[in-house]
Amino acid sequence: MADPIFPEVVIGPAVYISIGILLSIITVLSAYIIKIKYRGRRRPTKLNLKKLNMPESRIKILESIVNESEIQSNLPDLTGYSKATVSQALDELNSQGLIKRKKRGNSYLIEPNTDRIKEVIDEF
Repeated sequence: MADPIFPEVVIGPAVYISIGILLSIITVLSAYIIKIKYRGRRRPTKLNLKKLNMPESRIKILESIVNESEIQSNLPDLTGYSKATVSQALDELNSQGLIKRKKRGNSYLIEPNTDRIKEVIDEF
């Protein structure tokens, strides 16, 4: 009788143990990566931005980035304001030192300058 086209494959216990160890390593590494990713997150900052003497649009834009940095191109969707309004508001906030702009590709990463924001709030 000729050899079968597909010979029977016998999987030993060592293969199952190896697969189990590999899956355990992947699980531990995934948990570690998630831990690293969220370690740098800032805790929500509770600032009374209504004390700032500025238009509502600037306050709403500042509120949207005060706890987490945001890409400038995402801000119109988050706030409901036009790109022009967001851009003008960010220019004003930047000139007052309330935000920091960092170039990221074709857009900017907008970060709050919480120390300066606290200073300005305390002045009022």
